[in-house]
Amino acid sequence: MQEARRTVRTVIFDGECGFCLRAIRMGKRLDWWRRVEWRARLEPGVNERFPQLSQEETQRRMVSIRTDGRAYGGFDAVRDILLQLPLTMLPAVLLYLPGMSVVGVPLYRWIATNRHRFGSAQDEACSVGRN
Repeated sequence: MQEARRTVRTVIFDGECGFCLRAIRMGKRLDWWRRVEWRARLEPGVNERFPQLSQEETQRRMVSIRTDGRAYGGFDAVRDILLQLPLTMLPAVLLYLPGMSVVGVPLYRWIATNRHRFGSAQDEACSVGRN
């Protein structure tokens, strides 16, 4: 009999962005223990379940929500998520070293702002780049 895996994080991401969708597909493949629930920000029920998150915030950055309700966005969300994936646990610990946020936060912000430039497939166009 197989033991049921316990979800320890819910990740809210921009489901209209090709770059984001590719990153989430990779995360899902690495989530061997099925500890993360992956939810697109415009998916039915997400707003009702997480009313503390604004549409603007979830379009601007990925959010990781722990079972105790604590939420982390952007670079902090990436670190939090990587700690849950078997192959990225050890490298994720390095992202918590002093000074890593000094580089990681602006780098995440730049990537998030420019993600529409990273070769989105036609069927996965990023809403951030649209006017």
